[in-house]
Amino acid sequence: MAQVQWSDLPVEILLLIFQNLKDPFDVYRCGLVCVSWKSVVTTILPPFLLLSNVGGFSDDMTSFQFEASLNKQSCSLFNTQTNETHEIFLPEVEKCWFSGSSFGWLITICLEPPHEVHLLNPLTRDRIQLPAARQLRLRSDLRVITSASPLNPTCLVLAINHLKGALAFCRPGDKSWTLFEDFCRRLDDVIHYKGEFYAVNSLGNFFHLHCNTPATQKVLHLCPIEFLQDEPLHRNYLVELEGKLLLVVRYMHMPFSSYFTYEFEVYELNWVEKVWIKVINIGNNAILLGTGSSISLPVSYFRNFKANCIYFIDDNIKDIYFRSLRVVRNTGSYNMATRQIEYLYESSLIRSSPLNWFVPEVICRKKKGTMKSWSSKIRRSLLNWYTKNIGTT
Repeated sequence: MAQVQWSDLPVEILLLIFQNLKDPFDVYRCGLVCVSWKSVVTTILPPFLLLSNVGGFSDDMTSFQFEASLNKQSCSLFNTQTNETHEIFLPEVEKCWFSGSSFGWLITICLEPPHEVHLLNPLTRDRIQLPAARQLRLRSDLRVITSASPLNPTCLVLAINHLKGALAFCRPGDKSWTLFEDFCRRLDDVIHYKGEFYAVNSLGNFFHLHCNTPATQKVLHLCPIEFLQDEPLHRNYLVELEGKLLLVVRYMHMPFSSYFTYEFEVYELNWVEKVWIKVINIGNNAILLGTGSSISLPVSYFRNFKANCIYFIDDNIKDIYFRSLRVVRNTGSYNMATRQIEYLYESSLIRSSPLNWFVPEVICRKKKGTMKSWSSKIRRSLLNWYTKNIGTT
């Protein structure tokens, strides 16, 4: 009798098994076994909300202080499918705060000089050191994005300080950041799109960032967007959807010194005519907005996201103090067809933390030994589960 290969298991059986695994990180690890398992896992593993460990208050609760829990050795991920919060043991984040994620890796910054910066995969605990943050005018609004997985030898890392306008890049292994000289513009968002970095500011000005030595930027002259005249308070996000570059404009009110979102507009860049074209429907897709972490995804793979909707999160760190004092609704979904907003994820943890999207990167690792170890453990666990729950019926 011929031996059956694990990679040859039918998709239907794999789905049945994976969907019965309670811990989403066990599902993630199943995606490391082989290509066929990875293809199944990517259809059921949901995006998470990364709860920042940033923030603290004075003893009398009258002032907000930017600091992390120095002794905390974990990070919190909120499962958007089950509304459960998962605490991941990560001793590597002690005395650090994480400003976001890119390609499933956290960006951690040490609170103590010289403010070391690392890329950290919270599910595999792989860690890659980057140059220290002292060149970047360390502030609470620092964001870091990568052009690819940090394990990719072509990976570029872009760091941006939104309020200060500091902008720099490096490659994993570099000893220092390469600064974009004379770049003092306050940017809303950055994106890596088709091999290049682009940025946008609150006025809708669009920049092409050249990561060379010296680093330079070029303003791309586009027909200006007419933002809603009655509401000057807005934020621009860049996101790729089905190979197209979109600009999503988020409009907000600020009563009582705190923000809440009430409207969105979406535009697609016509590269030939150099004009933004208004989009009224994104089809069977959803857009997940977050500073430096916006993504789009087909909703057919994720049952908890609705088609033609924009999912927005409260990624404004400076608003934490006011959110702690009253109920502020600034995380939810916007239906592009009905123009209605549904507020989501209303828990004390979500309300008191700046958020960012975290999308696990399912990678078939090539390190010898690691793969075999994980594969054997997962296979034994799945065989035991299958024998107990299905094989006896």
